[in-house]
Formats: sequence, C-alpha cells, structure tokens
Amino acid sequence: MARIATSTSIVLVILLAAAPLTAQELPPLLPEGVVQALAGELSGTAAKRTVQEITLFHRMRGSRGFRAAADWIRDRAKEAGLAAEILELPADGTVFYGTQRSRPAWEADFAELWEQRAEPLEKGGWVDARRVGAWDSRPVTLAEDSASGEAAAELVDVGAGTAEKDYAGKEVRGKLVLAAAQPGDVYPLAVDRFGSAGIVSYAQNQVTAWWREDENLVRWGHLATFPPPRTFAFMVSLREARGWQERLAKGEAVRLRASVRAGQHAGSYDVVTATILGRDPAVASEEVVLSCHLDHLRPGANDNASGCATILEVARGLAKLIREGRIAAPRRTFRFVWPPEIEGTTALLNARPDLAARARAVIHLDMVGGDAEVTKAVFHVTRSPKSLPTFVNDVGEAFGRFVNDQSYLYAATGQAAYPLADPEGSKRALQAEVVDYTEGSDHQVWAEGSWRVPAIYLNDWPDRFIHTTGDTVANIDATKLLRAGFIAAASAYYLADFDAAKVPALWEVVRRHALERTASALARRDRLAAADQPAEGDNLLRFHFACERAVLASLSSFAEIPAVTRTTALDFLAGLERLSGGKGIAAAAPGSPDEVVVYRRNQQPKGPMSGFGYDYLQDGIAKAGIPAPALLQRTGLWGGGTEYAYEALNLVDGRRTVRQLRDDLSAIYGPVPIAEVGELLRALARIGILARSTP
Repeated sequence: MARIATSTSIVLVILLAAAPLTAQELPPLLPEGVVQALAGELSGTAAKRTVQEITLFHRMRGSRGFRAAADWIRDRAKEAGLAAEILELPADGTVFYGTQRSRPAWEADFAELWEQRAEPLEKGGWVDARRVGAWDSRPVTLAEDSASGEAAAELVDVGAGTAEKDYAGKEVRGKLVLAAAQPGDVYPLAVDRFGSAGIVSYAQNQVTAWWREDENLVRWGHLATFPPPRTFAFMVSLREARGWQERLAKGEAVRLRASVRAGQHAGSYDVVTATILGRDPAVASEEVVLSCHLDHLRPGANDNASGCATILEVARGLAKLIREGRIAAPRRTFRFVWPPEIEGTTALLNARPDLAARARAVIHLDMVGGDAEVTKAVFHVTRSPKSLPTFVNDVGEAFGRFVNDQSYLYAATGQAAYPLADPEGSKRALQAEVVDYTEGSDHQVWAEGSWRVPAIYLNDWPDRFIHTTGDTVANIDATKLLRAGFIAAASAYYLADFDAAKVPALWEVVRRHALERTASALARRDRLAAADQPAEGDNLLRFHFACERAVLASLSSFAEIPAVTRTTALDFLAGLERLSGGKGIAAAAPGSPDEVVVYRRNQQPKGPMSGFGYDYLQDGIAKAGIPAPALLQRTGLWGGGTEYAYEALNLVDGRRTVRQLRDDLSAIYGPVPIAEVGELLRALARIGILARSTP
C-alpha cells in the first residue's frame, strides 16, 4: 500500500506539471502564419461535397465502380496542381504481394431478390409479388464475392447458421436459408455441407451500445474470396427478417426468387497516388504520406469517403498555399495515396519498395467526418504501436490538443482565435481522444515490422452506421472534416519541414507528453501491484522508460539532435525514472532454455499476418498441420484480440530473447504467459516468417 500511495502522489505532481496549454496560447510547433493559412484555406464544405461525389460509387475492389472513383480522385488531384497517377497492380488470386494473396476483382451486373406468392396452377403457381432488394438501386443487397445463380425456393430459418445444431431437423437442400451471421461464416455448413441454394443474411453491425437498435439498416455482407463461392448471398434488414420469422413460426411458407449475375475475375488493385515535391534536394526524396482507403460499399460516407475527401482537400489546400507563396514549400515531399484498404496498401508497399523506403511518417484518415450527435462517434488521434516508439505521435497529439482547446473555447464562449468551424457545419467542441494504438485500417500495414513507418491514425469510433445503408452524407459534419483536415495538414507540414533547428522546441512538447505518459504508466503499475503482480508493474515501468528514450532517439531519423538538447533530455528522463521508482529495475532473468531463444524476421515475405480476404498465418499453419496459437485469441487493453500477435511479431528484432519479447509484450497490453508467446513464434518460424538467430 505504501508503494501505491507514493505512486499516486507522483501522479498528481506529474499531472500538475503537465497541464495542457491554455486556449489563449500560441499554436504549437508551427509559425502562427502557417497555422492561419491552413485554417483559412481548408474547407469542410468542399470536403463534404467530395464525400457526396465519392458516395455515388459502389467501390468494390477491382470493380468498375472502384475504378470510376479512382479516376475521379486522380482527375481532381491533377486539377489541384498535383502530379497524380493510378498504379495498377495485377490481382488474380495467384499473385502474392508479400503476405497478401491478391484477391481477384469482383463485379456484379445484376441481382434481384423477390418474395413470391402462390397463384392457382392455371395461372402459373408462384409469381413475383414484392421485390425485396435490387443491385441497381441498393448494391449492398448483394454480399461481396457472390457468384451467379438462380433460385426459386422456400426460405428456411437456421438461426445463426454457423453450428450444426442450427440445421438439426431442417431440410435446406435446394432451399434458401435465413441466417443471422455473416454469409461467409454461414456458407461452409449451409452450402458446402447441407446443399442450400443460397443465403439470405440479416447480419447486424459490430456490437456497440447501439447494436440492433435500428431495425431498418442493411449491413454490408461478405462471402469468402478463397475458394470462389459457388452461389450467392443477399443481405436484408432485421425488420425484414423478423417479419419472415414470425410467418415461418406460424407454419406459413415463405418463398423467394433470387437472380444474380456476378463473380470474380482477374483484375488489379488500382492505387491513386499524388505528390507535392519538397524543396530541399538533400531530403526531397523523403516523403510524408497522407493515406486513406477508397474501397467501400455505396454510400460509405464516413467509412471512408470522409477520409478520402479530407486528404484530397488537404492536398488541394497545401498545393494552393505553396503555389501562391502563402506558405513555403516544405523540405520533404508530400505523398497522398488512395488504395483499397489494407490489401491494397500491402500490395503497394511490396510492389513499390521505393515508396516504402522513402516514407518517413504516415498520417492515415479512416472515418473522420461523422456528426457525433447522429453517429455517436468519438474522434481519436491514435498513436503508433508501442513497438515503434516515435516522436511523430507527439506531433499529432500536439495539434489534436490544440484543436480540442480552440474548439472548446469557441463552443463555450463563442470566440476563439482558431474555431475551425465550417459555415455549413456544427459548432460543437471536437473533444478528440488521444489514444494508444488500435488496429483496424491501413496504418497497421505501414507500422508493421516489415516497414516500421510511424503512423498517426485519425478515426471515429464508434459509429452506429458503419458498414450499413445508414452511412450517408447526411450524417457527415463539415466542421469535423475541416478539423480532421487541419490536424492532418498541420502535422504533415511540420514533419515535412522538420530540421535540427526545430528539435529544441519539439523536445519541450515531447517532455510534457512524457510526463503524462509516465503518469499513465504509474497508474497501471499501481493497479498491477494492487492485483498482487508487483513484478509485472516493475516490468511495465522498465519498458516505459526504454520507450521514452527511444522516442527521443527517433528524432534522429528526421534531423540531427543538438548535443545540448540530447543531454538535457536524457537527464530529464533519468530524473523522472528515479522519481518514479523505476531506476534500477532490471529485466527478469530467463528460466528454461526455450526462453533465451532469439528470432529474427526473414527478409521475405513482407507484410502483416492477416489482411482482407486472406490470412497468411492461418493459411500457413493449416498447411503445416499445426493448431492456431492461443495468443491470436488474447485481447489487448485497447483492441479486439489480434494486437498481441501483431506486437509480438513487431518486437522481433534479432536481439530480444523469447523472455524479453514476452516481458515487453506484457508491458504493452498486460501480462501474458510466456508459453503463448513461444508458441506463436515457433508457428511463425514453421511457416517461414521467422528464423532462429545465430549467436
């Protein structure tokens, strides 16, 4: 208890010392003239108009709709004065880009689902009575990767449709099944095992406080890409499904007719990319990347027309300001990319290793425009993973806090130097949360151990309309787009123009943030001590200060750190570590011989272990005949389960032992058995991702 009391007092001291800047202070990091120029030029209204344009396209990978959207983005970028092109990367199901098996393009030409009614035999028996869904008016009706097919058959309710018990006593062969789960999860039993003619799914959204609340939403559905499905799946609302279920429960027959013309074909990942060249020949080849993902169902307004539109507006605004001489061209080059989500980025970085080598930082925007009153969204400025300590996080955090302060002052008093309120948007405070790394979009590809590019991730979560027909432009807030664009543009401009002269001022920002991060680490250590895990608390603190020193060292990837600043910073961190009780904490000694094994990452293949439509690790262990490692199911402090495995692989560096990997991983997400870490690493070695390092 004494330790807890001491730590708590330290937390209070640190929080007082690290009090946020008041709203009246000057903007952080950038000259006020640059901030004024960015705030004045960027337009949330213009970005929202772009959102509306993008939502007109059903943007499935490799499809005509995706290519039309890509062409539109490229043309707008060129009109804004950028050098822009579309990179076409072949995708046919056999080409691999590192760990990503390319998925064939998927296209639909026609799909309709009709409910039928009985007529006397002399009139034909069954006739179409009501069209339930149609591709041309609502393409979300048809699940992605559906194949062509025709069926006129009874509907059978199979509950979730993912367990054998769901089919007990039911004959579904040649019929259509009504299922609560995603079509891809239903297909193996319903179609492959029991011979259903097709699937009708009313799968609901990700579970949040608003889950299943709106019975009229239709959710985006997916069938597995590999192997190619033999039939189709339709998506309907919960209200539609419940109506059928009530009738079926009364013994009434429900008969549907489905007609589909769709399927996979060889195509390409089409990646729009555009640049604004840097001015300094010494570093102009280095790039600060702004990315999003262009693929999604129609409308897909917040996810992710909002991110795509915002970086287009940032590109337009920066190009115009530089062209007019209102801000100087930065030293480094800006690159903007609009790929298909995750799989497209993995393909891009493997196909164009020069782009990966040039990237110094990434600012990724995915869902940045949701009107919080309607979507219930919380905006996040998300840091890079702890396996990649970087000052880049501090830059994004500084501008995120600045917008928080200014937008709150404006909402509370009606006056602020930088309200960043669009004339056609809201006046609410942004209230962005600065949070540690979570997965969920392309930032995880850039930051993965193959490339280790620091990434700031701007995103909304939750959003009650994500992946449904409710994700429309009506739910987009122009002010939110403006603020996301400002954070992205200010962060990108600062990083692109960063040099040694800016290091001392940046260190002061990093120092304040380090105090707050230390307060959080101490609070976590106290909780571990209270749970009778003091050794885990000590381990956490050891890792925390190693990360803080690595954040300081990361400055040298952009500019030389002045000797005075380096000495001052190291002295500060050493003093903070002593004050926190962390000085002298040593790593745990290894136990068994397995704990001292050291792994290194093989040069190929590059990329994350899981992507969209294909999972390299799951495929590899299935072929090797080994069970799925338990670590894949372990949930991290902030994520949904795969962060442990992601970070475990990221931490592999050819120096850390299995014991050290386990300790660092436990410091990041919470204590984990060393056996689970060793099991995952052995599996990764079996499938060729890792190799044992020689002494």
